[in-house]
Amino acid sequence: MFEWTVGNAYNMIVTIYPNNLTLNSYASSHFKDVRYCLLGINSSKLQLAIRPVTKNEIDLKIIKLENLHKVSIGKGYARISNKNIINEISVLLNMDISAQKFKAEYDERENMLIVDLSTVI
Repeated sequence: MFEWTVGNAYNMIVTIYPNNLTLNSYASSHFKDVRYCLLGINSSKLQLAIRPVTKNEIDLKIIKLENLHKVSIGKGYARISNKNIINEISVLLNMDISAQKFKAEYDERENMLIVDLSTVI
């Protein structure tokens, strides 16, 4: 009897490297029309939130410019480079970051990708 493995085609995965966060193609699909995002950490729930920011939100000055993080879109991935947030995650998880993968889910109501930092996959 075969035991089927979990694929990543329809799983949102965020890989945290020492210098950047990389979203797989399924997770990055929520960021295809944006170039900036907000990053936030919920220390008590061990979660990282990545919220896309639209050009309209920037133009209307709804979001403070100093809170924006650049999203670089590639073929099949999105990348957010920010060593400070990765250092915060490293301290929060009490571990050195070196390409750990975490599951994520997109919260449609809150319009943000929620990364579960409690379990490395």
